[in-house]
Amino acid sequence: MIWSSKLMRFCGFAPIAMSLICLALVFEGAIEFRSHPQADEGWQAHIFQILMVTQLPIIFAFLVMGSHSLKQKLPTLGLQFLLWAVALGAVRFFSL
Repeated sequence: MIWSSKLMRFCGFAPIAMSLICLALVFEGAIEFRSHPQADEGWQAHIFQILMVTQLPIIFAFLVMGSHSLKQKLPTLGLQFLLWAVALGAVRFFSL
Protein backbone atom coordinates (compact mmCIF):
# COMPACT_ATOMS: atom_id res chain seq x y z
CA MET A 1 0.00 0.00 0.00
CA ILE A 2 2.78 2.44 0.86
CA TRP A 3 4.67 1.57 -2.32
CA SER A 4 1.61 2.07 -4.49
CA SER A 5 0.91 5.53 -3.06
CA LYS A 6 4.54 6.55 -3.51
CA LEU A 7 4.56 5.18 -7.05
CA MET A 8 1.32 6.99 -7.84
CA ARG A 9 2.73 10.24 -6.44
CA PHE A 10 5.85 9.74 -8.58
CA CYS A 11 3.75 9.02 -11.69
CA GLY A 12 1.77 12.19 -11.04
CA PHE A 13 4.80 14.40 -10.46
CA ALA A 14 7.38 13.01 -12.91
CA PRO A 15 5.68 14.02 -16.20
CA ILE A 16 5.18 17.54 -14.88
CA ALA A 17 8.86 17.84 -13.98
CA MET A 18 9.90 16.25 -17.28
CA SER A 19 7.79 18.73 -19.26
CA LEU A 20 9.30 21.65 -17.36
CA ILE A 21 12.78 20.32 -18.14
CA CYS A 22 11.76 20.06 -21.80
CA LEU A 23 10.57 23.67 -21.76
CA ALA A 24 13.89 24.75 -20.26
CA LEU A 25 15.72 22.83 -23.00
CA VAL A 26 13.61 24.52 -25.68
CA PHE A 27 14.30 27.99 -24.28
CA GLU A 28 18.00 27.22 -23.92
CA GLY A 29 18.13 25.95 -27.49
CA ALA A 30 16.24 28.97 -28.77
CA ILE A 31 18.67 31.33 -27.08
CA GLU A 32 21.74 29.39 -28.20
CA PHE A 33 20.76 28.71 -31.81
CA ARG A 34 19.05 31.98 -32.73
CA SER A 35 22.34 33.64 -33.53
CA HIS A 36 23.93 30.67 -35.31
CA PRO A 37 21.78 27.65 -36.25
CA GLN A 38 23.54 24.29 -36.28
CA ALA A 39 23.49 21.89 -39.20
CA ASP A 40 22.69 19.00 -36.85
CA GLU A 41 20.33 19.01 -33.90
CA GLY A 42 22.15 19.34 -30.63
CA TRP A 43 22.10 17.37 -27.43
CA GLN A 44 19.07 19.37 -26.30
CA ALA A 45 16.92 17.85 -29.05
CA HIS A 46 17.91 14.31 -28.13
CA ILE A 47 17.15 14.77 -24.44
CA PHE A 48 13.90 16.57 -25.32
CA GLN A 49 12.77 13.65 -27.48
CA ILE A 50 13.64 11.07 -24.84
CA LEU A 51 11.82 12.98 -22.11
CA MET A 52 8.72 13.60 -24.20
CA VAL A 53 8.38 9.94 -25.22
CA THR A 54 9.05 8.51 -21.77
CA GLN A 55 6.32 10.67 -20.25
CA LEU A 56 3.59 8.78 -22.08
CA PRO A 57 3.92 5.41 -20.29
CA ILE A 58 4.28 7.20 -16.95
CA ILE A 59 1.09 9.17 -17.59
CA PHE A 60 -0.68 5.95 -18.60
CA ALA A 61 0.52 4.24 -15.40
CA PHE A 62 -0.79 7.18 -13.36
CA LEU A 63 -4.12 6.89 -15.13
CA VAL A 64 -4.66 3.16 -14.52
CA MET A 65 -3.23 2.62 -11.06
CA GLY A 66 -4.31 3.64 -7.63
CA SER A 67 -7.56 3.77 -5.79
CA HIS A 68 -8.45 7.33 -6.75
CA SER A 69 -11.26 7.89 -9.20
CA LEU A 70 -10.72 9.47 -12.57
CA LYS A 71 -12.44 12.61 -11.32
CA GLN A 72 -9.78 13.00 -8.60
CA LYS A 73 -6.98 12.44 -11.13
CA LEU A 74 -8.27 14.91 -13.73
CA PRO A 75 -6.48 18.04 -12.40
CA THR A 76 -3.12 16.26 -12.43
CA LEU A 77 -3.80 14.65 -15.82
CA GLY A 78 -4.86 18.03 -17.19
CA LEU A 79 -1.68 19.70 -15.97
CA GLN A 80 0.43 16.86 -17.38
CA PHE A 81 -1.26 17.13 -20.77
CA LEU A 82 -1.12 20.93 -20.78
CA LEU A 83 2.62 21.05 -20.06
CA TRP A 84 3.29 18.27 -22.59
CA ALA A 85 1.42 20.26 -25.26
CA VAL A 86 3.13 23.53 -24.27
CA ALA A 87 6.57 21.91 -24.62
CA LEU A 88 5.68 20.66 -28.11
CA GLY A 89 4.18 24.03 -29.00
CA ALA A 90 7.32 25.82 -27.86
CA VAL A 91 9.40 23.77 -30.31
CA ARG A 92 7.01 24.74 -33.10
CA PHE A 93 6.91 28.39 -32.01
CA PHE A 94 10.70 28.75 -32.00
CA SER A 95 11.03 26.64 -35.19
CA LEU A 96 13.60 24.36 -33.63
